[in-house]
Amino acid sequence: MNHRFSLLGTIVVMMGVATGCGANDATFEDDDVAEAELAQVDLGLEWRSYTVTYDNNATFGTILATGPNVSGAFRPNREYWYVNASNLQYLGTEDLHFSHTDGTGTPPSYSGTQEFNLPRIASWTSLGTDTSSGNRYTSGNLDLRIFTSSGAISQVIWYQTFTPGSVGPSNVTPNGTFTTNSGAVTPGTGQVTYKVDQTP
Repeated sequence: MNHRFSLLGTIVVMMGVATGCGANDATFEDDDVAEAELAQVDLGLEWRSYTVTYDNNATFGTILATGPNVSGAFRPNREYWYVNASNLQYLGTEDLHFSHTDGTGTPPSYSGTQEFNLPRIASWTSLGTDTSSGNRYTSGNLDLRIFTSSGAISQVIWYQTFTPGSVGPSNVTPNGTFTTNSGAVTPGTGQVTYKVDQTP
């Protein structure tokens, strides 16, 4: 079953992903599909900017998520990634920290040594077999896996794991610390995991 949601945020923003200071501080929008799509219009926000840093204070980059009515030279409903590729060496060894700012009007200008954009609204699909490769990060029931190739990001996967009785995959707002992890994402007994897999 496919569920279409914004990847990051309550605009609803990626990524992302993308989530306080502790691993349990990740926040999620527990809406069904219709409510999530409606919120993208009703919130009145035009963009959300995520600042992402490593535990050693080095800069990972910025993720700009645009809403349906964003102004300026940005496409609506996209995630614009501005990555400091020279610091990708820290992936998998340093935790990641997310913070965000909401805005209206034309978003600020950002730059990175790697820049790409992804759809902000994508389909969450049930996880079958997961890979154990890539750089995995965890915060609560949210996981992020980032792959690199030739010194650049080559793939981004977001995961959400739920226990019985939960609504299911929802819009995510990464905030706070995502701790380094390893191995495959494996739901526990009675749990189910959904993922969004995107390639720049």
